[in-house]
Amino acid sequence: MAVYLGRNTSCGFSEEVTWGSPTSRTNWRPVASVSLSRKVTQVPRPDLKSDAGSAMRRNHFQSEEVCDGSASMVATYDNIGMMLKHGLGTLADAGSGPSSYTHTYTLAASPPTGLTVEAVRGTSTQSEVFEGVKINSLSLSVAAGEAMMLDLDFIAQTGATRGSAGAPSYGSNENLILHSQAGQFAFNSASYDLKSLTLKVENSLDRRQLLGSVLTSEPVRSDFMSVTLDVELEAVDALYNALIAGTQSDATITFTSGSRSIAITCQNAYLSTATDDIGDAGIVSMSCSFVCESDGTDEGLSILVTNSDSSGTQN
Repeated sequence: MAVYLGRNTSCGFSEEVTWGSPTSRTNWRPVASVSLSRKVTQVPRPDLKSDAGSAMRRNHFQSEEVCDGSASMVATYDNIGMMLKHGLGTLADAGSGPSSYTHTYTLAASPPTGLTVEAVRGTSTQSEVFEGVKINSLSLSVAAGEAMMLDLDFIAQTGATRGSAGAPSYGSNENLILHSQAGQFAFNSASYDLKSLTLKVENSLDRRQLLGSVLTSEPVRSDFMSVTLDVELEAVDALYNALIAGTQSDATITFTSGSRSIAITCQNAYLSTATDDIGDAGIVSMSCSFVCESDGTDEGLSILVTNSDSSGTQN
């Protein structure tokens, strides 16, 4: 059997009209890793039947198929809108061309219908197409010296047998979001220079195993959504004091490259931790965790992208 390599692994995405009904892939992204796969659970028959010549059980059956996994990719200004929409919940397009289109991604009570995801397996010329895919968690992270990464955790209904891979068609713009393009982080009318940040959205989706199928029915929310922001910076007393005082404010940061930008607004944020322990003679660092809340108008998170795409789900 020929050995194949991981290079040129990619994922293709498309929006489904009906959950679990696959659609042709429209948006392709190269990935750093992908683990989306089908797992089948086989269990022995639940009685005492044994082989006459041994003490071994006889027969088994499939109890369920679980389809889930993750993908990690470099975040760009132009190509991750479909994932942002399905990770947060809703999208509003505005603005005008050629480079001032705006796309606002905000939280929604129910997630979008779902995605079809095709995972091309490196140099194997094979891929696996997954249907009924929902994004259970989404994170954006970046540290000094790095490009921003987008990490997705999926719940899916099932996948097709691995077969001939589709031909990835990437967007014409590949503008990476880089650490050097970050503005200052703002909270409670003060600004700070960060060393790193991680924004995470948890959708709290649960699979639904019902009589009549080994596959899940459409996953639904079983708990509250949550949005958290973890940052690292050189220690400042103001954020420690804000933790003690229970200060609540929007927390914002914008990355800009020419006419393109991504502005992250963590709405109604408060500090849950602010740790600045001292253990050596060097610069004292601080790690802070912010929790976002809804106030009935601002739902907790807004991501505003400005680029040259007329649609916020463009490739």
